[in-house]
Amino acid sequence: MLIAVFLALICLPVPLWAFLGKGSSLETEKLENRKLAEKPAFLMDKIDSYPSDWEDYFKDHLPFRSLLIESYATLTRALFDRDINGNVIFGKDGWLFYSTKKDGNCVASYRGEDLFTQTELRQIAVDLRKTRDNLKKKGIEFVLLILPNKERMYSEYMPDRFGEPAEEYAALQLVQFLQAHTDLTVVYPYEELMAAKAEYPDITLYYKTDTHWNRIGSYIGTRAAAAAMGKELPSLSDVTVTQDPESYEGDLRRMAYLINSIPMDTAYNIEGLGLPAFTWTTDETGLVSYGVRSGSEGDVLFYKHDSYMENTMDYLYPLFGRTYGTFHQAYDQKMVDEARPDIFLLEIVERYLHRELLNGPVYGR
Repeated sequence: MLIAVFLALICLPVPLWAFLGKGSSLETEKLENRKLAEKPAFLMDKIDSYPSDWEDYFKDHLPFRSLLIESYATLTRALFDRDINGNVIFGKDGWLFYSTKKDGNCVASYRGEDLFTQTELRQIAVDLRKTRDNLKKKGIEFVLLILPNKERMYSEYMPDRFGEPAEEYAALQLVQFLQAHTDLTVVYPYEELMAAKAEYPDITLYYKTDTHWNRIGSYIGTRAAAAAMGKELPSLSDVTVTQDPESYEGDLRRMAYLINSIPMDTAYNIEGLGLPAFTWTTDETGLVSYGVRSGSEGDVLFYKHDSYMENTMDYLYPLFGRTYGTFHQAYDQKMVDEARPDIFLLEIVERYLHRELLNGPVYGR
């Protein structure tokens, strides 16, 4: 009898999965944002890797795998108030924050634990001036855009154990140093974002369950950058903000493996901008983009950025005849020579400042 029960427990998940799992929210693809291992073919020229390939396939397609992972994640949160991978901070009122140290250290930035040394600040200033001067020789204007982390913008929702945000922190330290010791064009829209947050308390500027700003925060930051580049966008009070009927998934709720227990995020749209139409495409990697405004006449922008460029396209690309965008990791200065832009915009979110600015000039040496 016990043997029969044991065998049933082992075998039952397979037919149950075939009946319940396929196409439902229990599927691993909907919980994990990655491509699952494919069933390996038995080929003689790949026989050495066949056992490990099969093991990877079996692990990824284990019946009820996602349900087990999310159950474990739910229990871990309930007992220890943390996620299972250490990537997510559960804040107040449903807010989630980023806690990894492998993708920029948001917590260190929040606490002011990653300050630049004076030597680093001086070297960054030298490198950025070299970048500006090298671009200027080719008739290209240089603008630096630094964006605040979500943790700083919505510190009131951080857990009490993290304390108040540091008054001295790397982003502010760098901005103040560059403003005091260089004539570089530096945009840091923290004040503009905080002013909008106070003026529109019912609208969030960053997603509650994602690492990024939303379309409203993006618009405010883009408007500040546009002004520095001699372009105009209407103020938020002159346009209409509407709630998008489609909710936003949020990368942090996925990182926490809690997509079925944490609600999706509210998304917003901005209407009444009156901007020209544009089209854009990406290369096969998805890291390099190219935008063309209707008519394609006007200034050319080269835009080196991180993932905070999300949602900026709708506002930034229509301001230029052509726009070339590239993620930092795909950048090669030959791209600039080929694009022949009028303006080079370097965007860096707070948590990536050390990674992106301690490697020498961005253009030329």
